Amino acid sequence: MEAGEQKDEHGDSEVKLSPEALAAAGIEIEGITQRPAVALLKVTGTVEANQQQTQQATPLVGGRIERVHVVLGDRVRAAQVLAVISSPQIAQMHGKLHESETQLQLAERNLQRVLRAENRVAVLQAKARLDEAEATLKRTRRLIELGAGAGKDLIASETAYKTAKAEYDFQSNISLNRETQEARAAVETARVDVSHIRDEMRALGAPVAEGERDDHRNDTSLVAVRAPAAGTITERLVNVGAGVEAGKPLFTIANLSNVWVIANVPEAQIGLLHVGTPAEVRSTALGGNALGGAVSYIAPQLNEDTRTAGVRVAINNPNEKLKAGMFVEVGFQTGTDTTTGEELMVKADAIQRIGERTVVFIPKEDEPGAFEVREVEVGGETDGYRKILSGLKLGDRVVTKGSFTLKTQMMKGEMGDHGH
Repeated sequence: MEAGEQKDEHGDSEVKLSPEALAAAGIEIEGITQRPAVALLKVTGTVEANQQQTQQATPLVGGRIERVHVVLGDRVRAAQVLAVISSPQIAQMHGKLHESETQLQLAERNLQRVLRAENRVAVLQAKARLDEAEATLKRTRRLIELGAGAGKDLIASETAYKTAKAEYDFQSNISLNRETQEARAAVETARVDVSHIRDEMRALGAPVAEGERDDHRNDTSLVAVRAPAAGTITERLVNVGAGVEAGKPLFTIANLSNVWVIANVPEAQIGLLHVGTPAEVRSTALGGNALGGAVSYIAPQLNEDTRTAGVRVAINNPNEKLKAGMFVEVGFQTGTDTTTGEELMVKADAIQRIGERTVVFIPKEDEPGAFEVREVEVGGETDGYRKILSGLKLGDRVVTKGSFTLKTQMMKGEMGDHGH
């Protein structure tokens, strides 16, 4: 076995790499350093959802709640159905759509009838006269050929034929053009009506299949309320059977991977802060760790009762351990503190999280390729370095580059142990 996790004689965890794995890992080691202590202004604060990543799910029509598919705390996808409303308005629109689709069907049938030249009385009468005149002309010509006819009869027959032909052509063109235009106009009008109703229903969230006749056999009053974005349900204001109004919020959805911490900073210290001032947030929910952030907003007015100003800090909350409404401690880095001397610092990339533990890897001088896994408590980050609160001392050397590789090997070893 080339690499893995073992326990040394003292029971501490360690990771061992073979010479080949050690060379491939590109391990770099750096000593713990001291830097001037950062002056921290410590105040209390409250966690809030990031309002820029918070949205409300609102129905566009009124009605009664038929079904609710989510509860508080549920994580939802964008466009996921949260609830279903039975809406009289949608039922009426389905009725209008059915009427319009029926009119469109009738108009399309009429157009086909016109194009097949059915039931045009004037055209049929003109065609009958033309056929009669043509037959008379043929008989007259035949008689002339047999020497039994008169020239004046031929002239009269030809004139009658030409007149009948002209009348037929006239009636055909007039009737066909007029009826075709009217039929096409009726189809287009009906088609536009159907399209407008479909567009309006889709805009209100009603399900209407594209390019298909609406199925009016099912409950046509139902419309879904969908999530406008992915996130966590932080507020639910309805239950099944409740009446709802158009435009009234039913759910609040927040993306809690990034939250706001509103710190209450006393009037006398406001001048020490500005947008961009580094900050760290601590809470019992975070254990011994701190989350870093920076000031993104300072309220322009003080709270008259407490004489404090609200200072907003945006915090990445990847594991969502910080919950809206939690009280936290906020430390603002307002400069260096000459009264407290220096503090221990380590490169940020030396710190790794394994489960609930924060650890670093310390090379064993008497055993090449072996690394002690040391649990530490860390503070905020400044210029790429994390403050060491406990677990290390000045002079300790830790792995910086390659620490993630060691973490991976350690986790592989733990998985192997569980498999036995």
